[in-house]
Amino acid sequence: MADDEFTFMTDENAGNGSAEGGNGGVESPVQQPRRHRRRMSPQHIRRIKRRRRIKRILIGLLIVLLALAGIAAWFGVSAMKTKNEIQQAVSVATGLQDSLSGGDTSSLDKTIDQFSVHVDKAYGETSSVLWAVAARVPYYGNDISAVRTAVTALENISSQGLPALSDALSNMNLNSISVTNGTISIPGVDKAAESLKQADTVITNANHSLAAVPTTHIQQVTDAIDKANDYLGKLNDTVHNASVFAQLAPKMLAMDGQTRTYLILAQTNSEIRPSGGLPGSWGTMSVTNGKITMHEFVAETTVQTPDQPVVPITAEEKTLFTDKLARVPQDVNFTADFPRTGEIAKALWANTYKTQVDGVIAIDPIFLQNMLKVTGGATLEDGKVLDGTNAAQYLLNQVYIDKPVVEQDAYFAQAASAVFAHVMQQSGDAQAYMKEMLASINGGHLLMWNANAEEQKLLEDTPIAGKLVTAASDPQVGVYFTDISQAKMDWYLKREVTTEFDKVAENGANQYTVHIRLTNTLSQDQISSLPKYIVGPYIDGLQAGQIRTQAFVYAPKNGRLVDWTMSDGSQFDGISVHDGLTVGLKTFNLSPGESYEITVHVQTAPGVNAELALRQTPLIESDND
Repeated sequence: MADDEFTFMTDENAGNGSAEGGNGGVESPVQQPRRHRRRMSPQHIRRIKRRRRIKRILIGLLIVLLALAGIAAWFGVSAMKTKNEIQQAVSVATGLQDSLSGGDTSSLDKTIDQFSVHVDKAYGETSSVLWAVAARVPYYGNDISAVRTAVTALENISSQGLPALSDALSNMNLNSISVTNGTISIPGVDKAAESLKQADTVITNANHSLAAVPTTHIQQVTDAIDKANDYLGKLNDTVHNASVFAQLAPKMLAMDGQTRTYLILAQTNSEIRPSGGLPGSWGTMSVTNGKITMHEFVAETTVQTPDQPVVPITAEEKTLFTDKLARVPQDVNFTADFPRTGEIAKALWANTYKTQVDGVIAIDPIFLQNMLKVTGGATLEDGKVLDGTNAAQYLLNQVYIDKPVVEQDAYFAQAASAVFAHVMQQSGDAQAYMKEMLASINGGHLLMWNANAEEQKLLEDTPIAGKLVTAASDPQVGVYFTDISQAKMDWYLKREVTTEFDKVAENGANQYTVHIRLTNTLSQDQISSLPKYIVGPYIDGLQAGQIRTQAFVYAPKNGRLVDWTMSDGSQFDGISVHDGLTVGLKTFNLSPGESYEITVHVQTAPGVNAELALRQTPLIESDND
């Protein structure tokens, strides 16, 4: 019975209508029933208290849920703001890299300001207590931490790296770099070196932090961080290269008044080698206080071929390249590791001419053509004018048609010397000159090795070094080619190499598909119209117009070549090792009009998240592609 219910009771004499009650027969009024509250049981009381407690809990829970909903909405707005600011900062970062590469100081300062505004806003959001608490939430907490790490890295770049970069460029204006009458001038480079070094350190550390951020559960977050890694990685490369340049340029240009001498290898890509082409012409240049003096170039046949290697070679090198690598001048770049080529070429030059050089520079006709676009045409001794449209085609193909065989080596040497001297005389438009120089370096058409160990250590992490990458944290797949036809057919060899992400393997390694396609673009009709010096054959088993090529496919450090297929159904001729890198070798012939394809699945080292880079034998950009 509920506590608000009552029972009505009557007196035992009430309502009996008797006159005998001492009331003189007068009827007494009817008494109202009395109400009595029944005593509640202990169980009933406990039920009441339990209901009240549940009610209070439900009200409290509702309040908490409403608060959490408010916090979630607040965090959602904050997260959206952060995402938008990161995206805008990354978008602005592309302008940073462009401004730096182009030497546009005023544009760079504006871009830095814009970048900093977006980063500061994102940092302000993610550094709040709300984000710190959210980072402890199970599952998605790791995503929150990843975003905070990424934003902190961007903030370090904004607050420390970019101000140092701006300070450096205020001292060294890239537009003021010039070449006049054979003298290279780089005003302010010594003052900019320290600031560039500081900017390089900050941006490198920030990029390492970004690269270490794990993949998140939210695709939009992962995409934003990936874009940040991509764009800021490019900025990092540019700043690092600029820092190395600022540190080394005064020394390499002998601004201290001491003379430095460099050996120049002029490569001909119509007979390809891993670093470019057969080094058909050798010569030297001297530099004193930035002033360049060119010396005579000679055909590679005039450099002596000793009976024994001029430097000790490893068992790996002997297996892959034979001892010709360190004996035969035209074979010094059988290896894709240009620092090794430089060391060997220096020793061969000293063996022949008894003089020491301070470094080795490799150029090719593509580099010369790029620079002639800016400096204007160069006139050779026979009146032939080479310019930014015809230098590559003439030096890699037409010269072998126009000149008798007995004159070709000497002519190529004279042409390479004359054109190189020409582009080292006048820079013209400084910005365009630097742009073409950088394009040549990035394309592998200009390489350099420094004989000074300390200077080479700085140089070797830049593209101009042409060094094999042997760090697992910086995964690189190498695809290199050597011509063994002994003709000049590689002008007609079209090469296409692509890499595409495949999957994450069971061991945690990233797996990629590397596809290689080579085509002999020469037609049967052209064979009879070309000299034997171009089409051959010079090797038993080949016919005129055929190309015999050896391919080398290098896996990344601590990675592997998983499997492979060849278009003819064959396998690699062998699997070897070079400087700790696994290498697959394949030799094949291509008849005119024929193609050959190789598909390789490659894995990086397990746990390395950095994207796979591709380095390959420099391509020939020509009208016959």
